[in-house]
Amino acid sequence: MLDFCDEPYRDFPPKDSFLWRAGLNWYNRARFLPHAKRITELTVHGMDSLRQFRGPGDRVVLMPNHPTHADASIMLEASRRAGLTTQMMAAYDVFLRSRLDAFVMQRLGAFSVDREGSDARAMKTALDVLERGRHALVVFPEGNVYLEADRVTPFSEGAAFLALRAARQLKDKGRRVLVVPVSIKATHVTDCRPLVAERLQGLAEAVGVELAGDADPISAMRDIGVALLHRNLTGRGLDMPEADDLPMLINHAGGAVMDKLEAKLGITPKPGASLIDRVRKGRQLIHEVRTDPGRVADHAAAATWADEAMLALRLASYSDHYAASHPTLDRIEETSEKLAEDLHRKMMPPLADRAAFVRFNEPVPLCEFVAEGKAGRKQVRALTARCESAVQQGIDLLNQANPHPGGRLWGGVPSGGPLG
Repeated sequence: MLDFCDEPYRDFPPKDSFLWRAGLNWYNRARFLPHAKRITELTVHGMDSLRQFRGPGDRVVLMPNHPTHADASIMLEASRRAGLTTQMMAAYDVFLRSRLDAFVMQRLGAFSVDREGSDARAMKTALDVLERGRHALVVFPEGNVYLEADRVTPFSEGAAFLALRAARQLKDKGRRVLVVPVSIKATHVTDCRPLVAERLQGLAEAVGVELAGDADPISAMRDIGVALLHRNLTGRGLDMPEADDLPMLINHAGGAVMDKLEAKLGITPKPGASLIDRVRKGRQLIHEVRTDPGRVADHAAAATWADEAMLALRLASYSDHYAASHPTLDRIEETSEKLAEDLHRKMMPPLADRAAFVRFNEPVPLCEFVAEGKAGRKQVRALTARCESAVQQGIDLLNQANPHPGGRLWGGVPSGGPLG
């Protein structure tokens, strides 16, 4: 997972341009997706149902999962095919990566949000998008790229809160707000196991692990993961927990990191809060300190806190037995990419060509959620859960129909077959 940015917030408003959008849409589908992101095929499901469901004047909020670094470009093309022009909410640090990226994103209607703070300006921009009704609004509720295409990471509630607030404001004007859960799945179209094996071998060498000649990828990733975890913990003066099961080890380590960090921050986690929720809360406080010019004296300490929070979030991003429980080529490649990204702390280039599937799931009209007036926390939670479940069901359907090598088991059993 890529590091978060704690640079002072900068607002990047949308600067939508018809001519720029036309040209950039062409470039996205003809050059950027197939070459830079190696998405050589794109299949979109549910377009007809969406067109039939959507009435004149309806406002649309698209809520996709975020499994790859190509998702924004995938959504741009899928929405175009569905007859939707979009404006997209994106973390402000993405705009800070380069002036060219910022220029292109703004001309495509993207605008910035401080995902770890209370961003009234981004909220106003999003509500204005829905008020005008010329564009569909795209929000990624997972908030980060977790590199797990087969499992949805818990949605944050901000997207649902935004949609419900818009629905309340537009209700008296006779306008419906539709939330459309969107499922994205990328899968490899060739048997790229030798390339994955080569990556794993390189990772093993980088962390000082010697792989057995007949090592299978699950065992190799376990050994690499343990070595990488040991390096991360001991380098920060933290103890390595004792556990035989890698997911249990990761969970214990992440919990231990957050226990110490929360003590420093003076935070008491809510009972039953997930590790990701705890990290989000800690990150919000750290971000406030690091971006506050009046707290310069605390910035050095906050940089250390940010590093620890990032470690905890990386640990929390590894789902229990994601690859081992169903060791497809896709899942093993994704996990190897995540390990490489965590080791090198940068985005890794795609290993091979992929096909992308997008499914527009059944829209959720928000009339029922705001029928009695103000929508509260209960409605926000209910809508979030409903969208998260719909996206997961859509992913499962896409996987059932996946004809490509990426969806096939690596060696037939979780620990079978040599690495190469």
